[in-house]
Amino acid sequence: MIPLKFDKNKKEKKRINVKVIATGIVAITLIGIVGISIGRFGGTNPAGPGVVLDGIASIEGGFNKGFVFLKENLEELINYKKNANKIAKIEEQKEDLEQQVIELNKKLDEVESLESLKKSLNFIDEKYKANRVAASVVAKNDGNWYDSFTIGAGSEDGVKKDSIVVNGNGLVGKVYEVSKNYSKAISLLDSKSSVSFKLMKDSNYKGVITQNTTLDNKESYKNKGYLQGYMFETSYDVLPGDVVVTSGLGLYPEGIPIGEVDKVIDDKNKSMKHIVVKPYVNFKNVEDVTIIEPRNIG
Repeated sequence: MIPLKFDKNKKEKKRINVKVIATGIVAITLIGIVGISIGRFGGTNPAGPGVVLDGIASIEGGFNKGFVFLKENLEELINYKKNANKIAKIEEQKEDLEQQVIELNKKLDEVESLESLKKSLNFIDEKYKANRVAASVVAKNDGNWYDSFTIGAGSEDGVKKDSIVVNGNGLVGKVYEVSKNYSKAISLLDSKSSVSFKLMKDSNYKGVITQNTTLDNKESYKNKGYLQGYMFETSYDVLPGDVVVTSGLGLYPEGIPIGEVDKVIDDKNKSMKHIVVKPYVNFKNVEDVTIIEPRNIG
């Protein structure tokens, strides 16, 4: 008689074998279905004429195409992941580069500012350089042009009323009000501003820059940021392109560049010769300035 224990083990093995076979059949069937579906997706028709071998070949083709399809998509997925990582790194590098560009632009602005202030010293006589003050414009009047503006330096820095304001391009204007840490200035575009000038080609040819002229189109000239004035004598030979600098009369030291003559206009009675001057200073953009003491006129 066979022991009960052995019989029990045999039954369990039988159950396991049945499970394995059933699992295998299900797996094969599922694979076949997947292969056929992929085969159809790839354009293979397993229901063509022929015998069983054609069906097997069709299924085999479906399997092959299915595996190729899966392989290609898996590679695509892997490549996508790699590319995504590369893109993320590129974005990080881009942000770093953008920050570096910002820093470089800041340094460039600082260098340009220093160069501008250094250049402005070329216009100033040695006797005025000792008490010069370098400062930045911190506010301006409403409008496109710097008619009047506020400078971030005041009496504690050595700024005085009627001090002269210049930048790297030439004469900007003068200070009219001073507080402890700030001062207010007007540019040559302001109607209250006037400066005596001479022509670089001949210091005997003198005149006055003022916005209070009788020119018919004076507002249109001002809207362009141009200066206006007149010559002291109608006989002076002044032409477009002539360089205009401070004459040394009044508050302004001699030789500070103002601009170039753009137009010469004689009035109807020939009693006055007006000029329109294109300034060297860009009155839409005044940032860093040098302030010097006014000329000693005592």
